[in-house]
Formats: sequence, C-alpha cells, structure tokens
Amino acid sequence: MRTIPARPVRWKQILETVLPLVLGILAVRIKNVLHQLGGSSASTLLLALVVIAFLIPQLRRYALVLICFGVCVFSLNRMWEGVRMVEWHKAVWTDYAFVAMWLGIALFSGLAGIGEVWFESPRWSQQSYLMAVALYFIGHGGSEWLQGKQMFAVFLFLVGLVAFGGVLWIGTGRTAAPEPTPRPSRRRVRWTHETSSPEEPRHLPK
Repeated sequence: MRTIPARPVRWKQILETVLPLVLGILAVRIKNVLHQLGGSSASTLLLALVVIAFLIPQLRRYALVLICFGVCVFSLNRMWEGVRMVEWHKAVWTDYAFVAMWLGIALFSGLAGIGEVWFESPRWSQQSYLMAVALYFIGHGGSEWLQGKQMFAVFLFLVGLVAFGGVLWIGTGRTAAPEPTPRPSRRRVRWTHETSSPEEPRHLPK
C-alpha cells in the first residue's frame, strides 16, 4: 500500500502569521491606554514600523509583515465600529462606502501579509499591499471632499491614484533589465602576463 509522505509543518511561517495578528489585536485592545500614555494610537505604531523598515534593512521584511497584519486587524476593527454605529434603516451611501472601504483594506492587507510569509513576496502580494494603500487614500480623500476640504482631498486622491498605478505597473510584469556582466579585458590580461616575472629555470643536480 502506497503511503503519502507527510509534509513538514512550517512552524516559522505559522509563527510569523500568528504573532503579528496577536500583536495587532493587542494594540487595538489597548489603543485607549496608548492614547492616554503618550497621545499615540495604533496608526502611530504602524508609522513607527514603517520608519524601522526604512532605517534597518535587516528588519524590513518583519516590519512589512507586521504592518500588513496590523493594518488588517486595525481595519477590521474600524469596520466593526462603523457597523455598530450606523443605523442601517437610515443608512446612506456614504455609510456603505465607509464599511466597504475598511473591509477592502483589511482583505488586501491580509493577502499581502500571507503572500509575504507563505509565498516569498509574489507579485500579487505586492499588488494587494498597494491596493490597500490606494483604497485608504482614495476613501479618505472622498471623506475630506465631502467635509469641504477640497485641496487636501485632491492630495489624498493623487496619492491613492499613484498607489493604484503601482498596482497596474506590477501587473504588467515589467522589471528592470539585468546589468550585463563585464568581460575581462584582453589588454589587462596581456599586461599581466608581460609584467609577471618568469619562473626561474630549475637546474638538476649533477
């Protein structure tokens, strides 16, 4: 009877998935405490992770994973708060757009984190991350526009459109052409042979 080989448990990937989710849930749970301590919030922690990712290259991947799963948990929390606050029998289209925006951000950021941990950062993972960024800025741009802040809303729209353009650019599969490897120069090789000292002749003992 043929036995199916058992697949090894990928404990590292499991830990890299569970730990950021737990930290994100913890940050959301104690966000009021963080705000009372130093006026910080979960979004401030995410911004600190972005700074760490740029300043410390060795921690860039782990910071990116924390950002993806942290944004996922934070967005789900914001969506749930919106669902509880809205009186759905009196809801307007902006209420549905608010919930849909946070749900989309949560889904795309979660997909980006899964792709980064389990599939070694494939193309669709990068697209998911940029799509979450585009939804965030375009959605907040629409909110600022409705509040009468047109200039700031246009700026947010532009940032969101740039992120969406990155999604399309990655989808085309265009990558930078590899640099050609330099070939050794014959002149340098000839000069090396000319300047090298010849081997001394060996005399056999008489």
